Amino acid sequence: MQGPRAPSINANGAIKWANGVSEEMHISASGSTLTFAAPQSIFSAGGITIFSRIDSARNGNCEHYYSEGAVKTRMQICDSGEVTLIVEGQVINVGALAKYVY
Repeated sequence: MQGPRAPSINANGAIKWANGVSEEMHISASGSTLTFAAPQSIFSAGGITIFSRIDSARNGNCEHYYSEGAVKTRMQICDSGEVTLIVEGQVINVGALAKYVY
């Protein structure tokens, strides 16, 4: 018996985490939201996860995002492509951002 299918998104980027896992995402045209659709993952039990940019929290060359489903889950993305995933103030994963070019 198969479980429910993961929702699909039009991915235009991905994060490759230090542990080797890659997660595809859709980056909105304005860059204000990052949408992940995944089976069970580090973000969720399965389904859509949306991270929204915190416009007041930009510092230096980094943008800060929060998970709409879990406000204590944050993501920092720097111009260098470095990504940091933070849950309740603890860094739980780091990785690199890749944007697809079509």
